[in-house]
Amino acid sequence: MRIKIASALVLMTSAIAIAQSNVSFQLKRDTSPVFGGYTSAQADFNRDGKPDVVYGGGANSTDVTLRLGNGDGTFQAPVRIGIADSAQIQDVVAADFDNDGIQDVAVLCIGGTFDVFFGIGNGSFASSVATAAQASPRSIAVGDFNGDHLLDVAIGDIDGNVEIFNNVGGRSFVLQNTIAIEANTEVISVGAGDFDHTGIQNIAAMTIGNPAGSGSYVLWNDGHENFRKAVLTAFTSPAGLSITDLNQDGMADILLSYSCGTQDTIKGSDSTCQGVIAFYGQGEQKLFERTLVMSNGVQATSRVLGVDINGDGIGDLVGGNRTTGAQSGLFVWLGHPDGSYEQAPAQFIATTDSVGPPTAGDFNRDGMMDFVADMPGSAQTQIFLNATNRAPCSTSQIDPTVTVCMPVDNTYLPGPTVRVQANAYDTRQVTALQLYTNGNLTYSQPVSSFDQSFPMNNGANFLVVKAWDYTGLNFRSERHINVYSGTPEPVCPAALGIANMCLPSGATSGSPVHILANGYTPVVPTSAQLYIDGHLTIDDDGCIQNGGCVGGTSSIDAYEALGTGSHDLVFKLWDANGNVYTAEKTVTVQ
Repeated sequence: MRIKIASALVLMTSAIAIAQSNVSFQLKRDTSPVFGGYTSAQADFNRDGKPDVVYGGGANSTDVTLRLGNGDGTFQAPVRIGIADSAQIQDVVAADFDNDGIQDVAVLCIGGTFDVFFGIGNGSFASSVATAAQASPRSIAVGDFNGDHLLDVAIGDIDGNVEIFNNVGGRSFVLQNTIAIEANTEVISVGAGDFDHTGIQNIAAMTIGNPAGSGSYVLWNDGHENFRKAVLTAFTSPAGLSITDLNQDGMADILLSYSCGTQDTIKGSDSTCQGVIAFYGQGEQKLFERTLVMSNGVQATSRVLGVDINGDGIGDLVGGNRTTGAQSGLFVWLGHPDGSYEQAPAQFIATTDSVGPPTAGDFNRDGMMDFVADMPGSAQTQIFLNATNRAPCSTSQIDPTVTVCMPVDNTYLPGPTVRVQANAYDTRQVTALQLYTNGNLTYSQPVSSFDQSFPMNNGANFLVVKAWDYTGLNFRSERHINVYSGTPEPVCPAALGIANMCLPSGATSGSPVHILANGYTPVVPTSAQLYIDGHLTIDDDGCIQNGGCVGGTSSIDAYEALGTGSHDLVFKLWDANGNVYTAEKTVTVQ
């Protein structure tokens, strides 16, 4: 049995070697229109082994729009799968509500309903089932709150309540309870998770008051939907919350995003400081609070994600943020083994307009986490493909813990074998490490680390790495991965202020020639160009029909049919300041 209390969260800062890696992303502006989109979710909706994305928004703000993934970081044309029952979609989640193994979609509408579209399994959906909320809803979370193995729904509403709707038979929802959080507030964000590893889903909530009452709360569930409310912390300027397992201990953690400044906001803050507080799940209905980030010059986002960006096994922080200089994009705060974080984020600027909360997914199936974000101002989608070179495996110094560097959670990997790399840390001496694959013991040795490949079947796999110490204490880290047959698409890393051409990799090539190049600019990339033998062949400037050219693309990934002989390839990346970054190669086609 593993019980971890706050006093056991020991941070060993004196002997930590912090692994550094240059974070890199390939930016791609997808100009297919998704009007009114602000939020999205990802899942494999057509069961082809490739992650897809569903948006709240389309031809109008009540459309629900699906983008099927191609598995290479690109998406098929948008398809409307339904229309919400009431006005303006505020949030969207993907979940299997009827336990048929097919992902469904729930959308939350501020007009007064949440609507569930039940998946057919081929990328199409049945007509929605609409359920009326007691008051205008603001946020949604799903979890099995009563232990019947069906996902229920929690709604945060405009009257300061969390409304609990029980899932009845998988196809309908009935109001079970209304929990008063704080009078004269709105519940702007809710999340569900097992914060103490009891198998029971609890709820976290964030409120915003006018002028007072803003704060965050946890609702501890006894397993029978009797919730005990506890205050986490008060805020002047809350922005939103998310649920993640940031420290890989198998217990959900709560990430709270807020403005360090003085202006209250729900979304689109114009404060000048991004703050992030974590409440780590500890066991026995206990949480451990730690301030992770206070970044000046960055406006607060409504959703900060906990994701391992560079593959070192340490959870990083990711948000769709905006600077005080009106530059928006993906912001990354790298985590360190001692539990601290870089205070100055790596910034991947895509637009001078707003960026919606990012949705994480391994969209090119290379084992590293990518992101997509809605662009509410331009009705487009911004794709961020992770091109970061994997960092050396770290060992978390939080006592006790298991650090799994490979695989990264919720990613896709080519089979038939999967490499697992794990380290354990415990001041009481680790005596053994074990690997369970889908509940079966597949590795057990008296070691504190291992790096080994294991055969795994195609499809979803659940991995648990468990460590033991000499006192008999065991602790674990969990991974959910999808294994497939095939080869992942390559990516091209680029350092800040540099252009790089990664393919072709040699001096000779057959035809067509695969050309892959990327650049990294501190401001909006306005045009990614490819010249072949002095002729402009590709000019990706984000132009839309009957509209302007918005940029947002930093890379070129193309196959070009070239004749036999020598060819000069030049990649140019232009940015909003008029700078141009260039990479050049000569290739001989045989």
